Amino acid sequence: MSRADAEETIQRVMTMKLPDGYTPTPLDEAARDFVYGKVWARPGLSNRDRRLVTLACVTAAGAPEALEDHVRATLNSGDLTLAELEEFALHAAVYSGWPKARHLQSVIQEQWARIQQESDEDIEP
Repeated sequence: MSRADAEETIQRVMTMKLPDGYTPTPLDEAARDFVYGKVWARPGLSNRDRRLVTLACVTAAGAPEALEDHVRATLNSGDLTLAELEEFALHAAVYSGWPKARHLQSVIQEQWARIQQESDEDIEP
């Protein structure tokens, strides 16, 4: 996959535009080329399935920034609804622990509120 295609995949998956003048670090380039250019571009799993796996991993890893980014992208994409994410949080509590699931639940609520605030309209959950 070309660099431009990988950057397009990042923007689609993360539901955001890369800033003008964006200069990736070596770590950013590695993520672009492998994570988005290879893994997210593969056939075999739907974007929804990939989002579920990603959310499970970042929840279990206790990676707060990645969790915020991926919850927001998941809600923005429509791949999972608010109700589905809340059910996911309950299920994650069993396997990742209640504290991590509580954090996930708060991130879901914060990102949902942020999306509503940015859209200037009430979005049905």
